[in-house]
Amino acid sequence: MLAAGVEMKVVQETLGHTSSASTADTYTSVYPQVAMAAAEKTAALLFNDDGQTDTAKLISLKS
Repeated sequence: MLAAGVEMKVVQETLGHTSSASTADTYTSVYPQVAMAAAEKTAALLFNDDGQTDTAKLISLKS
């Protein structure tokens, strides 16, 4: 399910785990494509097609 892009919380509830942390610890290392998809989504959020930073999408985490 994770490899198909299903959200962690949905996978957790479907499998009956008490926390999404235990689900993640158990299954995300099994699917390298999950890590690749996360990296690609992060890159898409941060960069335009030409590789330039899209400052309009950057969010400051500093208060």
